Amino acid sequence: MATPIPSNRARFLLPEVALATSGTITRRGSRSEEPAAGVFSDSRAVVPGSIFVALRGEAHDGHAFVAAAVKKGASIVIVEKGRGLELPEDASVVEVDDTLIAWGGLARAHLTKWRMSSVDGRVVAITGSAGKTTTKELTAALLAEIAPTHFTAGNLNNRIGVPAVIFALEPTHRFCVLEMGMSLPGELDAICDFAKPDVSVVVNVGVAHAEGVGGREGVMKEKGAVYRALDSAGIAIVNADDEYVRRAAREARVRRIETFGRGVGTSRRPGSFAENAMAEPLEHARARPSPLPPSAGGPHYRLVDRAPEGAGSRVVVSCAGRDLTLHLPLPGEAAAIDLTAALAAQEAVSREMLSGASIERALASVRLAGRGAVCTLAGDLLVLDDTYNANPASMRAALATLAELAGPRRKVVVLGEMKELGPLAESEHVALGDAIAEAGVALAIGCGGRIDSALDRAASLGVEVVRCTDTAAAAAAATERAAAGDAVLVKGSRSTGTEAVVSALERRER
Repeated sequence: MATPIPSNRARFLLPEVALATSGTITRRGSRSEEPAAGVFSDSRAVVPGSIFVALRGEAHDGHAFVAAAVKKGASIVIVEKGRGLELPEDASVVEVDDTLIAWGGLARAHLTKWRMSSVDGRVVAITGSAGKTTTKELTAALLAEIAPTHFTAGNLNNRIGVPAVIFALEPTHRFCVLEMGMSLPGELDAICDFAKPDVSVVVNVGVAHAEGVGGREGVMKEKGAVYRALDSAGIAIVNADDEYVRRAAREARVRRIETFGRGVGTSRRPGSFAENAMAEPLEHARARPSPLPPSAGGPHYRLVDRAPEGAGSRVVVSCAGRDLTLHLPLPGEAAAIDLTAALAAQEAVSREMLSGASIERALASVRLAGRGAVCTLAGDLLVLDDTYNANPASMRAALATLAELAGPRRKVVVLGEMKELGPLAESEHVALGDAIAEAGVALAIGCGGRIDSALDRAASLGVEVVRCTDTAAAAAAATERAAAGDAVLVKGSRSTGTEAVVSALERRER
C-alpha cells in the first residue's frame, strides 16, 4: 500500500520558485506577490495559496489536473514547456524542462532554507538492500530523545517521495532522517543532488533491485551515491562486515568513517551479558573522526551478544568503547545489527551519547508494521508479518528470525516471489529453497510466479509444499493448513500483496 503524501507548509515566493526550478515565469496570477505555502503533486491535496507541480507518472499525467488544482486554490502551477495547455488565469505559471527535476529543485531550496532557520539542522541519509527502514526508524527514535526529529514516513524513499518528506520540514526540527531507495540507475545520485546528507549510512549491499544496474557490483555503485554526496565534514557509517559497503566507502574517498556490525571473532558466548555501563549524555558536542580505513579492525559500534527475549532480543552493544545491555523489541539478529548502525548514525549526527535508559525508551517507541511485526492470533497461532517487501538478504534474515521465534512450534512459511532481480532471479529463488529447508520449515506455501522455483528446491529437500497460482489462493491455503500452535512467516515483494495472507489469518474463526 502506498504511503499518503504528507501535508506541508513549505513557503516560496514566485521568483524563488523560478530560481529553484530553473524555470520561466510565463504568467503572473492575482496572488503573485504573496508567498505560496505548501507544495503538492496531487491536485486532491492542494490547499488555497499552495503550489501544484504537474508530475508525469506511469498511470497519470499531472498536466491533466492543473485546472482542478487551480480550482482548489493553487496560486502557482509548475508545468513542462511546450505542453500547449489552456491554463486558468487565476494562478501564476512557471514553465520548466522537466517537472520531476523541478520537484527536486524545490526540495533542495526548502532544505537549504531549513538548514539556515533551524538550530544546527542536520540530515542523515540511510540506504541499503535490506533493513534500511528498520535502521531509519531506530535512528529517528534515538534522535528524537535529543531534539525534534523529522523522518521518512512509510515508503516515501524515491525521487517523488523524498522531496515530499523534505517539504514537511519545519524550523523546529533539528534532525532530518531520510530513507533513500533505488530501483533505477542514477536514482540515488539524483536524490542526493537535492538532499545533501551530513551523515550517510549504507546498511548493506545485496542484489535487491539488481535488475538493470549490473548485479551486486552495480548495486554497490548505486548505493555508494550517499557516500559520494558527503562533503569533507560528512561522516560515512559503514558496515564493517560487508565487503561491498566497505568498497563503496573507499571508492567514494570519504574522509570520516564510523563502522558498525558484528565483527569477526568478537562474539561472547551466548547468554553472557556484560554489565550495563550506561553513560550520561555528553554536556559538550564531540566529533571523533575515525583513523581507521573501512576494512581495518573491528567495528566501532558492535553487536557483542544477543539472546531472544519475548518477541525481541536482549542485546549487548559496544558503542565506541562502552558496553550497553538493552532490550530491543524487534526479533532477530538483523534488527540488532540495524541497531548498531542506528546508534552510530545518532551519535555522528548529534555529537551526543545517550544514556542506556534513554536508548531503551527510544526503542520502546518504534513500530514497524509489516516489517517483522510479531502477533499471536486465535488458537495460539504465532505470525511473523514481514510483508512489506522481499529480497534474498531479507528473506534469509526473516527465515532466521522465524527459526528463533518458533522454538518447538511447527514452522510454516507463506512466500511471494522476489522481484527485480534480473538475470539472478532464477538462481536466487532456487537458493531460497535451500534456506527454507535449512531453517527447519515444515510447510511452505507459495503465492505463484518464481517462488515455485524455491518450493521445488525445498520439496526436494523434504519440505512439504503447496503451490498456489496467486496470493488469494495462498491466503486460502494458509487459512486451511495453518494449525493451532504453529509459527507462520508471511513475506514477499511489495507487488505480490502478501499482507492479504495476514489479513486472512486474522479473520479465521476464533
